[in-house]
Amino acid sequence: MKKLSGLFIVLVALIVPAPRAASATEDIRSEAKSEIDVANINDGYIIARSKSKNPKKLKLRTTYVNSGGINVKYDYDLNGESAWEIFSLQSGNGEYTISIHENVDGSRYTTIQSVKVDVIYSRENAPFLVPSQHVNYAAGFNAIKKAEELSKNASTDLKKVESIYQYIVETVKYDSEKAKKVALGQLTGYLPNIDDTMETSTGICFDYSSLFAAMLRSQGVPAKLIMGYVAVSAKPTYHAWNEVYTEETGWIRIRSEVQFRGKNWERMDSTFAASNSNGAKTKFISDDKLYTKDKEY
Repeated sequence: MKKLSGLFIVLVALIVPAPRAASATEDIRSEAKSEIDVANINDGYIIARSKSKNPKKLKLRTTYVNSGGINVKYDYDLNGESAWEIFSLQSGNGEYTISIHENVDGSRYTTIQSVKVDVIYSRENAPFLVPSQHVNYAAGFNAIKKAEELSKNASTDLKKVESIYQYIVETVKYDSEKAKKVALGQLTGYLPNIDDTMETSTGICFDYSSLFAAMLRSQGVPAKLIMGYVAVSAKPTYHAWNEVYTEETGWIRIRSEVQFRGKNWERMDSTFAASNSNGAKTKFISDDKLYTKDKEY
């Protein structure tokens, strides 16, 4: 796959933040062409939009300086339709700079807005329990209703992971044609739609991983969508997979086998699992040396 540009449950209710502005105007940082809503920074996300349908491409960047003094940057395309979108603050507690940039020409951009915020997560793994641009969902989505159905009798978070994982790898087939279009640059800026993946029962690695993360997050299980490189040939391929968190295990990367083995799980790669009918890729999928993480959402 070509590299793309760059809730949890209480006992009685499903809580999913809506991608819209907060009611308190003091939480909205507004400039001539864009707005950033910082009301939910301690829940691990901000909301942003262009203020009008903008013919010029806008990008949003989050910048975080980690403990080693390295700038951790994430770049996103704004939709240009003046609709609010959710963007993660997933790099940890601390100061973030959120900036919006407008395309001048070619690959040149100019900064049109910049905001600094200090983040202290309101709960552990906060960014991985809410929607984001890459893991987009809301309570009314069919995929989330299915996640509720699959999880209702689960006695532990691990049981939720098993049930949802097994459903995805048995239901969704790999879409080779879409993968070719992405590789050829015919689907630039592609973002998954988890209900489309459910309806068509097809998808590429990005679709699988977004669906899995969204279904788990909606059921109170922290889940990451990981993007990086996997050595399927001499030239590493850009790929997407998942990591999940449970109190029993901490963060785990789950093997692709449908048979789950508690704390021995290593990696969740639903793409390969769904296409792995003869077991030939099992050893490869569970080999950490062949996976290199680039980004986590």
